[in-house]
Amino acid sequence: MPAILAFIIVSISIVAILYKTYVGYGEYSLYLKLATGLLLTLGVFAPLVNFSIRSYDLPGELIYIPKVLYFLFGFVFLLFIITIARDILWFIIDMIRRVPVSDMKNPQLLQKINLITLILCGAICMYGVYAAEKMPQVITYNIISSKVKEKTKIVMLSDLHIDKDVSAAYLQKLVHQINKLNPDAIVLVGDLIDNTPAKLYKQMQELQRLHAKEGVYVVLGNHEFYAGALNWGIKFAQMGFTFLNNYGVRLKDKGVFIGGIPDINSVKGTRMKVNINNALYQAQKSDYVILLSHTPKLVPEATQERVDLQLSGHTHGGQIFPFHYVAKQANDEHLAGFYEVNGIKLYVSRGAGYWGPPLRILAPSEIVVFNLLPEKNGK
Repeated sequence: MPAILAFIIVSISIVAILYKTYVGYGEYSLYLKLATGLLLTLGVFAPLVNFSIRSYDLPGELIYIPKVLYFLFGFVFLLFIITIARDILWFIIDMIRRVPVSDMKNPQLLQKINLITLILCGAICMYGVYAAEKMPQVITYNIISSKVKEKTKIVMLSDLHIDKDVSAAYLQKLVHQINKLNPDAIVLVGDLIDNTPAKLYKQMQELQRLHAKEGVYVVLGNHEFYAGALNWGIKFAQMGFTFLNNYGVRLKDKGVFIGGIPDINSVKGTRMKVNINNALYQAQKSDYVILLSHTPKLVPEATQERVDLQLSGHTHGGQIFPFHYVAKQANDEHLAGFYEVNGIKLYVSRGAGYWGPPLRILAPSEIVVFNLLPEKNGK
């Protein structure tokens, strides 16, 4: 309840500031003022509106209503951030120029700058939509280890956030792109979905076409828990994926072991537990051990003697700048890319999809390829 109350107070404040800034100082018609107030209010409260309609099966093209509302939410919050940054800079420049305070409130100049700000925010949002909806870029890393016996290509995919508004055609292209990489193994590191299996039947038909020589491996993220962790575990198994729920598998003749655990934050309050010992039970000291864990935090049992590389997602790389700083603070200073934590390599993917506003700004989506190379061949 305190969090919801804080959200409401902040949202009302944002509406009031933007309304006053953009229509409060000029001679605008009543209809324009009412429309502006309505759009701003709808924008900031879009998450609550979407949450309230989530249980309804929207027919036909109406399934895109949540996406439109989330876009409006993103636009309003970006407009607020840009406006505040603009006004601070404007104030500093006027102070340096020693402009009298009485002259700082110039309605005509404000209207022109407001128009420029709206165009700038709109352009940024259009770019953000393009970056969010396009095919993810493929990023490749080579990792050399004496433990690896044969060259092994691992393709990592996380944070697709598939819902009813994600088309089967898009997923068909994505799957084709991944399969063309000819991986030895594909690892799906959580938050693949945002709805129940029954409502994503067509989308899962396409996703199950993922193919790798040694199989497709999947762990649960927090959004699988929101949509029914057990049901999704069963569904993934039915799709032919290997469900690594505190379980691990050694890739044949590769010297590579892949273990997985459920999302470490989401298991709290559920019957499901995180058990590293079970996940790595069959791993040998000579194996190059990869641990799949959706949230980029290390559990105490994950030591450098037991884990060589942890693959995580969850952060989306911040998704929308400047929320990078919030995402980084919330995830032990891990945002995207490689880190070394207690002797363990940690890779945090920016993910292949998005959640909430259909925008990605300075946080491009990605499919990650890890080429594991024996030391003798990697020199």
